[in-house]
Amino acid sequence: MMKQKKFLNIWNQTPMRFENNIRIFGKENDGDYFSDEDVRRWQNKYFQENFYTDKLLLNKASRKLLDEITKNKEAYIDLACGPGMGLIPSIKQLSSSISCLAADANLTLLNEWKKWLNDRQTGEDIDFAQFSLFDIPIEDSTVKACGGFLCLSSTRFGNKEFDTALSEIYRILVPKGRLYVIENEWLNVPSILDVFEKSNIQPWTCFLEEQISWQQRFLDKGFEILSKEPYMTRILRGENNELGKAAEQLGKKIEMQWNAFILEKI
Repeated sequence: MMKQKKFLNIWNQTPMRFENNIRIFGKENDGDYFSDEDVRRWQNKYFQENFYTDKLLLNKASRKLLDEITKNKEAYIDLACGPGMGLIPSIKQLSSSISCLAADANLTLLNEWKKWLNDRQTGEDIDFAQFSLFDIPIEDSTVKACGGFLCLSSTRFGNKEFDTALSEIYRILVPKGRLYVIENEWLNVPSILDVFEKSNIQPWTCFLEEQISWQQRFLDKGFEILSKEPYMTRILRGENNELGKAAEQLGKKIEMQWNAFILEKI
């Protein structure tokens, strides 16, 4: 039985089907691919660590987002929750009464989360829906609060799809509705391209496109930036991938900046 009445009347289309109490709208290929090994890792350790983590509660930038969400007491939709379920576990730790919907394009991921929660007889007040960020099946001007942890940055198709996803998010938000996100972007792209060239590695597609900051993307789409706080800076390591390994061999440092944004639909 659906317990989240907050999310019963927001949809602009009928789900293709229900599975394990998950609304399924399709376009699963727009999401990430996960292996059987990923599933085993989630069930053995990863879900446990992420559902009860205090990482976002202890970081000043992410805590600011969480405090705003819980202060306003609005139902919250995590738009691409991923294996960490986005901001929802931390929201629930601060205010268990807030209605939450975890959404992702990957149905396997959502089913595994449901299984994990059901096995522990918890999470009854978290609703789930499978849909693509590029085609959100929600009515215009319906949502008061949504967001996620790398829900946009993890979109792997480039600038055109970033724009599509942001347009969809803007569309579903009510006027003055809030978007709460932690997103990342590469620093010093010319230096990164130099590493690719000197290492004879084909540059990733994302580095060949026009580089637009998340701040600029949000402004261009019509959002007002209420807050922007640095979340962390990550240095790419040799064990991460071939780019990190090439950078270490050349004595170069490749960095990615993560920022926490509170945005409002104008």
